[in-house]
Amino acid sequence: MFDTAVIEDIQVTTPKLRTRRRAPMPLTFEERADMGKREVRVPATFEEYLDLAADCDYRVFYRNGEIISFIEIDETTKTIMGEATVTHERMVARIIHFLTQILGYDTDYQVMGSNAKIFIGEERKGYNADIVVVEGTIQQRECKHNKRTSKGISNAHIIVEVLSKSTRKFDLTDKLEDYKLISSLQQIIYFDQSSVSASTYIRKSNNEWLNIDYKSLTDTIPVKDGFIEMEKVYSKIFEGVGE
Repeated sequence: MFDTAVIEDIQVTTPKLRTRRRAPMPLTFEERADMGKREVRVPATFEEYLDLAADCDYRVFYRNGEIISFIEIDETTKTIMGEATVTHERMVARIIHFLTQILGYDTDYQVMGSNAKIFIGEERKGYNADIVVVEGTIQQRECKHNKRTSKGISNAHIIVEVLSKSTRKFDLTDKLEDYKLISSLQQIIYFDQSSVSASTYIRKSNNEWLNIDYKSLTDTIPVKDGFIEMEKVYSKIFEGVGE
């Protein structure tokens, strides 16, 4: 059984691990995978998170004084599958294509992938979404640490996540709660990668969101002046991928 791991304060002599004031985290994905845990949380400062995020070769998040990392592990074979499955990446590519078609190629909307970091307000939270859309000029918050400068988008307009087994609970609770703090954010969309299922949150006012669920291939998800068709997102998406 793979559960959450919280790394306690220890002295590290292994050269491949970076020693930090509170707790170490591996720098390579191979070392992260060797921990054998789907979810790892490490107490750290926001500056330590920025430093690690700049150096490690896997994705980390930051919330409430913890660096958080997820990887995919096959429950049957116990095989490390990576940070995302093939199905996950295929769905992300399709959704980026559909969003770009809906929003246009020569407009004020900019559609970006998961390498675009998101910083949320003064709460010192740092995330990567699978897809982030900005309307107008991209506003970035700068954070300086160890003679470096890290930038994160602060004015996301639409955020899309493709749910994974490892991140589902986190995405639909803590991460969703934090996304709603972004004043510019107008819509959040979740797609399930294991079944035909999606959910969207559309902002109606500052503290009011309309949540709609979709379970059919004939459903369409409203996005600005257009729609994302469930059938196009899920058509043959589960074919040709080994378990």
